[in-house]
Amino acid sequence: MNRMKILIISTITCFFLLPSVAYSQETLVSRLTQHVYTLADDTLKGRDAGSIYAQKAADYIVAQWEEIGITPWNGVSYSMPFTRNRAEYVNLVGIFEGNHPVLKHEYIIVGAHYDHIGYITDPDGELIIYNGADDNASGTAVIIELGRKLKEIQHTLGRTVVLVAFDAEEIGLHGSNYLANSTHFPIENVKLMFSIDMVGWYEASGYLRYLGSGTIKDGKQFVLNSEHIPEGLNVTTKKFGNMINRTDTHGFYMRGRPALALSTGMKSPYHKPEDMAHLIDYEGMALVTQHVFNLVQAVSNDEDFTPSGKIASHHRPPSGKVSFALSANVGANHHHYTRGALRGKTAGAYGIGLAMRTNSSPIAAGTAVYYDFIQARHPSGKISSHSVTVPLNLVVQSQPVQLNGVAAFAGAYYSYRFSGKQGASELDFDNGFNRNEFGINFGYDIRLNPISLGLTFRRAFTNFSHNKNSDGSHLRNRALFVTLNYHL
Repeated sequence: MNRMKILIISTITCFFLLPSVAYSQETLVSRLTQHVYTLADDTLKGRDAGSIYAQKAADYIVAQWEEIGITPWNGVSYSMPFTRNRAEYVNLVGIFEGNHPVLKHEYIIVGAHYDHIGYITDPDGELIIYNGADDNASGTAVIIELGRKLKEIQHTLGRTVVLVAFDAEEIGLHGSNYLANSTHFPIENVKLMFSIDMVGWYEASGYLRYLGSGTIKDGKQFVLNSEHIPEGLNVTTKKFGNMINRTDTHGFYMRGRPALALSTGMKSPYHKPEDMAHLIDYEGMALVTQHVFNLVQAVSNDEDFTPSGKIASHHRPPSGKVSFALSANVGANHHHYTRGALRGKTAGAYGIGLAMRTNSSPIAAGTAVYYDFIQARHPSGKISSHSVTVPLNLVVQSQPVQLNGVAAFAGAYYSYRFSGKQGASELDFDNGFNRNEFGINFGYDIRLNPISLGLTFRRAFTNFSHNKNSDGSHLRNRALFVTLNYHL
């Protein structure tokens, strides 16, 4: 065949192929738009986890996956039900089995949560619906279309790819935590996890950011490889970042597995009624879909893909049955008079120590060892004492101590005073004051790892003084502390 014929055939081929390529991108945008408008429609009333409206969203996802021909995770149903706090929820799981004889036993998990925060009724009886178009109808739409693209090239995949629509993310990451701690896909075989959460505002933010690149060996170079990035998409990375503690990567981090949380940031009306489908950048979402698809393809066949073994300090998995924290108390103490209406004046009180709490939930135990400097004002001169204090508490906590949450505690404490002064004079522990103090302490803390902040109240049951005052009363310490913990 001469060169002229080759040129003519090539030109004709390109003429017919170019419209097809353009149409393919246009179709992707159209499908993404359809998915977000459906999932963020008022009729789904905000897809509150566990509601009939979340079930309607799940039914839509299932219908799309069935149309595409994605294989259910157990060969029968996409549903993976689970229970949390006696309420029932359901993850949706589809699977593309790998083709490599060894790599097919390893998993790439790509997930997005389909629940949102529901609706409220205003004083006039009108519904205010939180449709959650960006958070996270956008991510759910991407995994639907990612599934369509993966189906076309399934025969080329080395590792097994698992698609998950997570439930109950908004009320505590329950769906992803369930999967990370289940035996359905052994955690040691999870090679990489993606969480696609809020990817609908690319044009406004100007970037698609991947958090967690530090969990992968040469992760930054992998994510930013120009061969993977479609034209027109600006991609950035961050080794870790706090967002990975607030999305579905968290449960996998806590099990020591590498994971990437991708998002176009917080430009959208986060958790507001204004998060609507008409504000979404669907062309940007199409670029995001293509990039994730390219990365998944690359990982599925990369025999040298390696976790870095690095996890941010506040996302380290539990090292045992207990967790430790450096703890500091700053507050005030006063003397309570056991008789009469008199109340002593407050003075500063401080403490520093090492705290320990078991990793169980919802019931746990906690203790600590503090050095305390306790003061109180007195007519005969300010009293101060140095002591070692050991509390022993029963704890009720919403999550194990490594996770974000709230906790309340109550119990007993013991303090041993090893020195002290009243004014300029040393305290006489043989005749005037007690070295030993017993009492109760109680309080609460709020955790946003690696920090927790709370209040601690102490009430002494034993007398500070040996002898009664002239009014017949004894002195007992009462303290209030702001407690700051840094979890190790």
